[in-house]
Amino acid sequence: MTATFLVFTAAAIAVLALVLLAARLLWWLALPALILALLVIVAEGPHAAAEIWGERLPGVVAATQASVQVETARASGARTSDTVVRHRFGAIVCYRAPDAPGLGAATPIDPAILAAVGEPLSAADQRCWQAPGRGILRQTQVRLDEAAFDAAVPGQEVMLRRLRPFGWLEWTWPVDAPLLPMVPRPRFGSDGTRVAVPAQVMAITIDRQGRGLLSRWAQPYAVPVAWVRLRYAPPGHPDGVEGVDQVDAPAVSGLAPGSAVSVTVAAEAPRAPRLVGVERTYWWRNVLVDALTVIGLLGVVLIVVGVRKRRHRGPETR
Repeated sequence: MTATFLVFTAAAIAVLALVLLAARLLWWLALPALILALLVIVAEGPHAAAEIWGERLPGVVAATQASVQVETARASGARTSDTVVRHRFGAIVCYRAPDAPGLGAATPIDPAILAAVGEPLSAADQRCWQAPGRGILRQTQVRLDEAAFDAAVPGQEVMLRRLRPFGWLEWTWPVDAPLLPMVPRPRFGSDGTRVAVPAQVMAITIDRQGRGLLSRWAQPYAVPVAWVRLRYAPPGHPDGVEGVDQVDAPAVSGLAPGSAVSVTVAAEAPRAPRLVGVERTYWWRNVLVDALTVIGLLGVVLIVVGVRKRRHRGPETR
């Protein structure tokens, strides 16, 4: 599916949603569809424009970039949102623009300037200056999904699409850039056989409060949750990757950044490690009280409904 096809599909859905809203039909379905379609159009609209009106240029991958963060967004007061893990993947791509540089991409520092201040060219800078073609050397940062990041190799040549509206703005993307890279791709089925590898603890984030099933307000967890960021070298990734595991906080009370541990990973999910020898009871113990409350309420409702039905039937006649 290309960006152009995705944008035109989203536009068709947006028009249909507007018609339904104007006719006051299925508004509960049309409104979310309209919002989702507009988000897709905004995210992939420039890519679609580059496919239709852009030009193709050769480039080179100067460096790849990856980061993993554990984020907990807390609102004012006692309310809290869930802790999430964000993997970000990207690459620095260099190319030579055959005409005016525009404003949409940075220009690498000239080697003469680096030599004047006593800084040698880095490996990424050296690869960047090897970009094919003729013209002014430019570089741009692109976002990738996990699969595209694993396939990207520093120094490899790629084909780029460049969009220059009005002749002075400039945006550039790889031809095979993934659609909506900010949306994680779901995995279906098993990730395959897991193997044990050594790992190092990079950071530990403890989450002691969260929202329950029946409350929007923060409540202390029955079992505090620990988000453990780890660095390890799974099969096929000799330079190492980072991943995060979610475990019971008491189970990792003896660990600290820098501790050596063992994790298991699968080839199909190299950034989903599982610590060996720890407990993960938080997922049911932290909702146990709410679950019992819901079961109790359902039981009361069933009893009330049963009593009312029995009264409506009246006394049995013999």
